[in-house]
Amino acid sequence: MEKKRVLWLDIAKALGILVVLLVHTGKSLGPVTFFGGMFYMPVFFILAGMTFRWKPEETFGSFVKKKARRLLLPYFGYNLFLFLFFFIKNDLLTGQAQAASFFPLLGILYSRNCLFPMNTTPNIYFMQILNAPTWFLTCMFVSYLVFWLLMRAAGGSRKKALYLNFGVLLAAVLLHYLCPVLLPWSLDCALYSVSFLLIGKIMADRELVESLYRKPWALILTAAAFAGLSWLNGSVNMSVADYGRSMILYLAVGSLGSLFVMELSLFLEKYTKKFAEALGFLGRHTLPVLCLHLFVYSMLGTVLRLAGILA
Repeated sequence: MEKKRVLWLDIAKALGILVVLLVHTGKSLGPVTFFGGMFYMPVFFILAGMTFRWKPEETFGSFVKKKARRLLLPYFGYNLFLFLFFFIKNDLLTGQAQAASFFPLLGILYSRNCLFPMNTTPNIYFMQILNAPTWFLTCMFVSYLVFWLLMRAAGGSRKKALYLNFGVLLAAVLLHYLCPVLLPWSLDCALYSVSFLLIGKIMADRELVESLYRKPWALILTAAAFAGLSWLNGSVNMSVADYGRSMILYLAVGSLGSLFVMELSLFLEKYTKKFAEALGFLGRHTLPVLCLHLFVYSMLGTVLRLAGILA
């Protein structure tokens, strides 16, 4: 039986992907891109945690297969399309195919934007075929598997899961500060993101979004705390393991920002029927938007330049 979708959850996904689209235009929109950049990745992990259902009878193998179909098949499918498109366009049709033409395949397998943290010189940049955003799919896949194992070890107990998560978070922090390279499939970031999954599950179990919505003063405090802590922590980029000034502080920043976005989503569901439905549609199709928006940007740019609209 298909699970009934909750509209405000889809709206929150839509708001997250809209910020992704804005940030990836390369244009700075001041507070919109700064504050949006604080939650646009955590919100997807937190929402995943909110919809996660622990099933004691489910085996690890069946869970892996389910998440592989949901995340890895699209990952490799979209990346294969992008590789073939640019291989044919840039190498085959120009007669310049060589060993270096297949380097993007290594990037697809490693599934990380670069080998070393950003601003490291020299660096090796893997995802060069407009596929950089797809790192998120393998990161989410690994996060899900670790989270399932965490819940299995905790026997489904939220309290035990919290204690065990301290160990997972400690491993993420140690990897971040002691490992000189960014690990394949964002293993380091995935361990960190497990905390966001757990936060999302706790929010869902306590119906925090619905209860907070009825307390305007709490919403104001949430927004104020998010703004203040964001300013204190500084800009972030989870894809290259940049968490601002503090990994722990960013857990609070990402969670508060995501919570506020979900409250906004609940408001839009209640008071903007048509607009909410449109956002809900977008929220149900964030995966192809995430994987292909840079490619679409590039195609639009080419068309506009040919039409003389862009220089």
